[in-house]
Amino acid sequence: MFYLVQDSTEDRYPALLEAMKKLGIEYEVCKYRPFIHEIDFTTKRKDVFCFGAYDLTGVAEKYDFIPGQMSNDNHNYEIYGRKYGLENMLNGDSIVMEFTDEIPNDTEWDEFFARPTIDQKIWAGKVFSRDEWNKYVDECKNNDTTQFITDVTKVMISSPKNIEQEIRCWVVGGKVITISQYKLGYRVISKNLDHDMEAFDFAQRMVDKYQTADAFCIDICRTGKGFKIVEINCINGAGFYHMDCEKLIMALENKFN
Repeated sequence: MFYLVQDSTEDRYPALLEAMKKLGIEYEVCKYRPFIHEIDFTTKRKDVFCFGAYDLTGVAEKYDFIPGQMSNDNHNYEIYGRKYGLENMLNGDSIVMEFTDEIPNDTEWDEFFARPTIDQKIWAGKVFSRDEWNKYVDECKNNDTTQFITDVTKVMISSPKNIEQEIRCWVVGGKVITISQYKLGYRVISKNLDHDMEAFDFAQRMVDKYQTADAFCIDICRTGKGFKIVEINCINGAGFYHMDCEKLIMALENKFN
């Protein structure tokens, strides 16, 4: 299989390329031109897997790459939340509403966490007060640069949670391949956790329940109530952190070649 890798400044980007070189895997570093929604590349091959920003992986569909990219309608909290069981979701107490809906008055949350229900990186999830949320909605409605947010964009709101550790898990062919811490408390600290069998086993149990795609990322977290699922991400556009690049590439090769 051939890999298109978007030119990136991410810390682990060189490690991914080095792993491909070591394994003798063919790849090309490409550039994405956002204003015209095109990818600059030279390969004529169609057996291509893409790594890059969300916008690049979305554009990859039009080039008929196989497998290309893994994004699909299953990367939606309203779908995977039910499949995994709300008791396993960090934000299992969430309310789903449209972007411009009023926050229900019967919620007891002075502050709440809000994020889109779908994996399109429209905005990063964060905690808002009611006044901050209302201001944010007004700003988006009056700002042409937020064209990806509409009045009917689905969002989920939930009570704020205390998270001890956040971990990204890369899944290929129904198996958790490699995992990496990306936050410890409120600090951004990347660390490979392939040795953490407690986290590995929880992620695999969840993957055994449901898979959103042939390859995807499942973000989990450690809380005072045990492990929970934070969200699901498209594997093509997920940050690398300190996952084992060689393990991931070999798993993709074995699955898709």
